[in-house]
Amino acid sequence: MLTDLERGDEDCVLRFADGSSFKLSYLSIRCRCQCANCKPRQENEQRLLEFEEEVARLRVEKPRAEPVGRYGIRFDWPSGCSSGIHSFSHLRSVAEELGSAI
Repeated sequence: MLTDLERGDEDCVLRFADGSSFKLSYLSIRCRCQCANCKPRQENEQRLLEFEEEVARLRVEKPRAEPVGRYGIRFDWPSGCSSGIHSFSHLRSVAEELGSAI
């Protein structure tokens, strides 16, 4: 379970109930969006690379973040997508894959 989200201008620090913490860029979170529009674009390695390149060309700014129940966060990206809900377990897996443990 996510216990704290410390937000910077280009990245954030995610702290979890087990005591682990990760620094993760907003670009990494945006590239792993689970909404109906973004998720299909991650279905294989080639499509994921194309999607990551497209998102990287956008100006990834600090998104607004709002909690969704006790299980996730919705990020509202100035560059477009705002419908994806990032569950705490999804954020943990993205942090483990693309973030750095601190």
